[in-house]
Amino acid sequence: MSWLLLAPFLVLSAGVWAKPSIQWNTPEFSALHELASELRGKDDLPGELTRLEFKTDIKVDKDTVRRRVRDVWYYPSSTDVQNNGTDRIYFDEQTDQVTIHLAASIDAKGRLHSFEADNLKITNVDNGNTFTDRRQAVIALPGLGAGSVAMLEYEIVTDRSRLEMGWTDIYSSQIMVPVRNWALSVQWPDDEQVHWDTGGQWITCEGDNDGLSCSGADIPAVRFAGEVSWADEVDHLIVGEARSWDAVIDRARSAFNQALTDTRGSDELLVELETGGLTQPEQIARVHEFVARDIRYVSMSELGHAVTPHSVASTLSSRYGDCKDKSAVLHHLLKQIGVEAYPVLVATERNDPSRLTVPSMRYFDHMVVCFELEGNTHCLDATDAHTDWLHTPAWIQGKVALKLEPGSDPQIIAAAPFRWKVRVNSELSFTGQGGATERQTRTYIGEYAGIFRGFLSGMDSDSRGEWAVKNYQEQVSDTVEPAFEFVGLESLAPEVSVRSATEFDPFLNPEEAMSYFEHSAWLNQEIHSLYLEKNGRAARFPGLQVKTTYRFDVGAAWSLTTLTPEFDYSNDFGRMVRHVQRGGNQTLDVVTELEIPEQSVPQGEVDRFNRFLDVLVRESRISFAGEVL
Repeated sequence: MSWLLLAPFLVLSAGVWAKPSIQWNTPEFSALHELASELRGKDDLPGELTRLEFKTDIKVDKDTVRRRVRDVWYYPSSTDVQNNGTDRIYFDEQTDQVTIHLAASIDAKGRLHSFEADNLKITNVDNGNTFTDRRQAVIALPGLGAGSVAMLEYEIVTDRSRLEMGWTDIYSSQIMVPVRNWALSVQWPDDEQVHWDTGGQWITCEGDNDGLSCSGADIPAVRFAGEVSWADEVDHLIVGEARSWDAVIDRARSAFNQALTDTRGSDELLVELETGGLTQPEQIARVHEFVARDIRYVSMSELGHAVTPHSVASTLSSRYGDCKDKSAVLHHLLKQIGVEAYPVLVATERNDPSRLTVPSMRYFDHMVVCFELEGNTHCLDATDAHTDWLHTPAWIQGKVALKLEPGSDPQIIAAAPFRWKVRVNSELSFTGQGGATERQTRTYIGEYAGIFRGFLSGMDSDSRGEWAVKNYQEQVSDTVEPAFEFVGLESLAPEVSVRSATEFDPFLNPEEAMSYFEHSAWLNQEIHSLYLEKNGRAARFPGLQVKTTYRFDVGAAWSLTTLTPEFDYSNDFGRMVRHVQRGGNQTLDVVTELEIPEQSVPQGEVDRFNRFLDVLVRESRISFAGEVL
């Protein structure tokens, strides 16, 4: 099936790996024939892509965990085939042995089509900045057409001696298509401690001291709209070795500490970075920027390093590593300059700690380094080459995290009260011919600066300029082509600024009274990006803070008469305030401040929130008038 359909939070890399030792058994087609015959005799065939059966049998013993899986799909239309005609087997090539028993389909005319082993592809599963050693066996099911039934049956045997953190399985019974039948059974020895938990309403489980049996039927598709955490929302089953969070922390911290046993090269590096004469904040900024920018991200989760970082010395020598490798280097360098930092695991796809019901490393796919300074907690993401150390990168704010210190439980990484912070300073001077010159600086701050810097850093200078002109023409005026300058792109500064200089051809008659208005374009742009959708769930609003300062100089042709009004508008969502100050007859300063803090907006309040934004859009307009001198 298309993994973008079934689990959209995964990004698949384009690289194809050499085939590990995947075994193939002689297929037995009787179960597939029987199922296809049964379907052809029914009048109520599914009208949409449907998972007819998902059955998993797990057997745990001292040395291995064996999982036997049957996955059956029905394709009612050719569109379903085009979009979802590929199935996948996910595994760890260092610890798992995969045996494929059956990969075949039967079309609407009863013809059997069997997958050829030579067509198997093995690709990496990559979440960008996260650490994983997962692979996927990609099976493009043959012979599919409208009315086809496909079956994939396989077995994964995990060598427990090769697991760094024990075993835990997480199964989602709900996916984005209906599921007719879902079943899972687990057997384990009497002396094995296994813990399990279900979350949701669509499956029921019964278990005792040596086994577990779960089932569900007619499970509806889950429909997501907007930003929703898949892992938090779907019905799921978690089963694995019984352990406490302290046990997980102890093993993860022990693995992390292995990287700190060889730190050769770090003393010389600090000398090269010239940290000796700097203040501690300056030292933090320098070592963070080095690790984030000068050690490139490369996934390094091969055998023995799915959880354990490579040594600090090896990462400094190679100048590459994944999040845990880079975090180990950053952690050590911070310690060298007197900062007591600690590693923190992050579950980048989870926002609700209460859903982590079975203590396990399995939830976590990222690592950052945190510390306390002057009463504030700072979390530095060594893989983020765009956000300064004073601000937590936007993409991990609100995510579940586990501090690798005894006694810790999963908590939320604090979200900033205002994730998007913008400051606009603009000077508009009118000419005696009725035109105008504008000098403007837009400044993006903190997390927003990180997002903006990352976006602009991906372009060359020409592309950057072309984007800026197009953006200006879309938001302000398509009759001009300003000159732009970018400030703060080259270092991890807390701010990134876009400066522009614009000449407007005459658009006013200097012999007539002036009547001028504008929509405060950049404020409007931010407000328009905030509108929420009604999707049946509370909407999380990340927080916006904007300050715009406009100075208008009407020059020698006019004298100011009517001024744009001041106002102070607020409700429980936020507040917008405008101050207006006149400087004689020719200049006018208009300062507008908008603050909408980070908050959760219940679905019943979404319409009222959007109406609040409507008022902000209307009141953001600036207008004034002048008489001819």
